[in-house]
Amino acid sequence: MNVRCGIDIVDVSRFVKKIEDNNQAFIDKCFTEAEIEYCNSIKDLNRKAERYAARYAAKEAVGKALGTGLMSEAVGMHDIEVVKDERGTPSIKLTGGALEHANALGMSSVSLSLSHDGGMAIAYCVMLVEK
Repeated sequence: MNVRCGIDIVDVSRFVKKIEDNNQAFIDKCFTEAEIEYCNSIKDLNRKAERYAARYAAKEAVGKALGTGLMSEAVGMHDIEVVKDERGTPSIKLTGGALEHANALGMSSVSLSLSHDGGMAIAYCVMLVEK
């Protein structure tokens, strides 16, 4: 069993600007419908931007753990989705190219941690894999 990890940090102000500019094309390109619904379920601009930024960082962190990055090797933004369980704990749902790479690695589990403070959002991903 091997451990793979990925980490990413994002400036929340980038997402404040995307929201203020009503840049829906960017949002639709980067996030699934469920992620958009969750992020938009709060009215406060800064908190909404924190949610988007943390999810963006999570996608980058997972891409790093997979060893593919994003938007390469058939791993798209929608192939990595942040979901929450009934307690609100975030986790990752993989589809498409991201799932294919995870299966090729023999991934048995993936864990995710998200945080935001001081205008920054961070995500840390840990995967257990066979290869």
